[in-house]
Amino acid sequence: MARIILSRKKEWANRARKFNVFIDGEKKDTIANGEIKEIELDPGKHKIMLKVDWCSSPELELDLKEEKSKTIEVCSFKANRWLMPILYIIVGIYFIAKFVYKIDLTIVLYLVLPLTLVYIYYLSFGRKKYIEIEEI
Repeated sequence: MARIILSRKKEWANRARKFNVFIDGEKKDTIANGEIKEIELDPGKHKIMLKVDWCSSPELELDLKEEKSKTIEVCSFKANRWLMPILYIIVGIYFIAKFVYKIDLTIVLYLVLPLTLVYIYYLSFGRKKYIEIEEI
């Protein structure tokens, strides 16, 4: 039997969500945050895709050989690593300034708009690129 080793990076934004692993269109397993899983498959060509809710990864085609393994690394889109913390910092600064120091920083909320548009893209038109998958 051939096998694939799925390695999911630890992430802050999706830490509570498990990704569903689909191989050749059939759900085979789930993978949690920071987890490594081994899945045994028949040798030959296989298409691998991961899904979470309505978002997914592009399909990755692998040609597996008998008694060989291939390692695949998965994570959410790269901008997700810095996008969420920046959004929280900006909104936090706004609320501290408004309610603690009584300073109106409504202009700061305009910084949230472009960052929110990136999220909206990945949750709508770019939903098939939400999860990144690559063979390493």
